[in-house]
Amino acid sequence: MKSAAVSADIASLPALKVLLRARAEGRMPHAVLLTGQNAEQLNRASEWLAAQHLETEDAVAHSDCRVLRPSKKSRRINIENTLEVVADLRLSSFTGRRVVIVHEPDRFMSEAANAFLKTLEEPPAGTLIILQTVNYYRVLPTILSRCLRFHLGGEAPMLTDPSWADWLREFDRLLVKLTGPITATQRPTEIIIPIYALCARFEVLLELFVKEGLKAAPPPPPTDDDEEDAEDAYEESIRRGIRARMLVSLEERLRLAGRNHPAFALQVASAVDYLEAARVRLELNYQVLAALETFFLQTLRTFTARPPAA
Repeated sequence: MKSAAVSADIASLPALKVLLRARAEGRMPHAVLLTGQNAEQLNRASEWLAAQHLETEDAVAHSDCRVLRPSKKSRRINIENTLEVVADLRLSSFTGRRVVIVHEPDRFMSEAANAFLKTLEEPPAGTLIILQTVNYYRVLPTILSRCLRFHLGGEAPMLTDPSWADWLREFDRLLVKLTGPITATQRPTEIIIPIYALCARFEVLLELFVKEGLKAAPPPPPTDDDEEDAEDAYEESIRRGIRARMLVSLEERLRLAGRNHPAFALQVASAVDYLEAARVRLELNYQVLAALETFFLQTLRTFTARPPAA
């Protein structure tokens, strides 16, 4: 059961006030997409909105609520789970109202998305479909066109661990070297060794933060999946969120270097593109070490493709 303070905090969000007013006036859309940078806030907002529709306190435990989320280590929404939810919606409702909460619709496999489109466009009477994601730009256009988007705002919580702050300081030192003058006597190892050290430490810290996150996080939500698959999917969800926050910090440091060294604006822009490519590779389950190594080496080549200082 959600506390009154949590419910009041969520209900005060402007986007949810608009939706609550639309519901009272009989203008509630049948499918809404909630977006923002704070995954925890999106989860709470989805459950709160579902509870309003079902007129209950705990929507997820309600018999007329279905949850569709990425499963297994691939962290994708598969066709089997999608068809099961679609079939459940054809069954009789206990209240005349139904809710489907779709976590991370950007993780739909193509065949699963296609199977869900008809339901998303014309759900059974009394059905509210709530989709929520922090990666709005990766949601398929066919999904976007069938729901109304409401941005909740909010920022992803920052990592405050001292070891991560130390990693970022080392990254800043590397950027200082890259934006400094290249001398004829400079040895490649002065940059190459720190790069590989940063890659290795990033991977170690990521796994450390995942373990800490799993200890602090609530237990995995109920699911019809195999228990081991559900645990793997839950752990990967935690890893994905933490990794995203780490990569955001890298991008912020790069952009700060660009502002401090405007002569390197083009190099910084290229490095940001390389970082985005690394982020995409990681979403496709590339090894962390390989994706980061590629990013760093591409960035190094871009910054050093200029003549040495006299």
